[in-house]
Parts: sequence; C-alpha cells; structure tokens
Amino acid sequence: MESSVSIFNSKKPFILMGIISLASVSFMAPAVEVIPIIKQIKIDTPRDNYITIKSSFPASSDKEQYEFVSLDLFMIKNPGESKEDLEKELGKAEPTLLFSPTKVMIPYGSQKKIRIMTMKPVEKEQVYRLRVRPTYPEDAVDPGKVRFAIGYDVLVRYMPNGTLTQDLKVNCSGGNYQLESQGNSRSEMRNVTIDGVKSEDINVYPVHIRKVKARNELSFELDGKKYRYVACALKE
Repeated sequence: MESSVSIFNSKKPFILMGIISLASVSFMAPAVEVIPIIKQIKIDTPRDNYITIKSSFPASSDKEQYEFVSLDLFMIKNPGESKEDLEKELGKAEPTLLFSPTKVMIPYGSQKKIRIMTMKPVEKEQVYRLRVRPTYPEDAVDPGKVRFAIGYDVLVRYMPNGTLTQDLKVNCSGGNYQLESQGNSRSEMRNVTIDGVKSEDINVYPVHIRKVKARNELSFELDGKKYRYVACALKE
C-alpha cells in the first residue's frame, strides 16, 4: 500500500514531499539544495538574475544518476501576509518575469543555473515565488522504499533601478492600524511591540496594505528610526 505525503509551512520556503510504503523502513536522503532562497533581481543586472539548484548526492562511478526538477513562477498578490495569494505568472499575455528552463535534469554531484528574465521595468518592488519541486519518474522510486524530497519556494524580489526608499504611511482608527508602503521598496518594521508584547517583524510592500490591531500602543523601528503610537497618535 502506498500513499503520498505533502506538508507545507507557509512561513518557510520549502515543502516536504514523499512516497511512502508502509511495509518498509528504508529511506533515501533529500535530493537537491537551492541557493539562495531569497533572491533580489533588477532589470539592469541580467547576469546576476539566477538561482542555483545543486544535487545533494556525490557523483557515482558505477552509473550516471540524476535528479529531476520542475519549476513554476507565481506573483504574490498580498506580499507579507502569512497566507499568500498566488497568481501564476507564466501564461499571462504580458508577463513581467520569465525563467528558463522550466524542467531540469541534474546529474549527481552537479548543479544547474535557473535564469530569471525581466521583461519590463518596475517602478516599485514586486514579489514572486519561484517554486522548485523535485519530480521522479515511476521507475526512479524502488518498490518498498520511501523517498523524501525537499522542494523550495524561492522568494524573488524584483527591485526597481536606482535608490531604494522606505516610506511608511500609518492610518489608525480605534486601534485598527493600516500600514501602507509609499516608497519604492518594502518598508521593514523591526523590533515591533504591540501593547507591550514583542511581535514578529512586519514587512509592508508597495501596493498592499497591512493591518495591525493594537488596543493601546504600537511601536517599531523603521530604517533606523524609532516610532511609537499610543491610542492612534504618534508620540515624539
């Protein structure tokens, strides 16, 4: 009896997949490594706009073995949120980004570059997920074995040319904060404290408003400067 397993954590850039035989305890190691898992690209740096996929296994002198990988690209429509709203980029009439190849066969001990191609410039940062998934032909998985593969969701930050700016607009009513990035790159809120309790860092991207609830006080650092709001009012 065989079953497939898929476990995904949206806060981490990978997915764990496997083909499991309940009658066996034989395992195989993870297949590939992706470098980096967060990639910044610009239209004027085409030679640097790539990621690398490496085989995790050394080459064998006995026979040639391969890892099979498929890729896909999605625009994040609500960047920064824990549950991402993804829109497939390939297939659009006028895509902003393309990549090549969409499928790759990597010999053990080798690595391959995946090129990301910018089709048009952007005035503000746009964010994408480049999905990297190991795939195996049926004859590549021995009967009675478990093969786990780590797949990655690479965060691709497509940045505008020139100087990057952070500019955060804060609106508040009744403790309901609306955070809007008015710069050309994401506004990185660090050391965030909500009602005296330390919270996770918040990234506010252009074109997507983030919402935060604070009964009394919201404080954070942005671009090296400290900000403190009490009852929706900014305190100096």
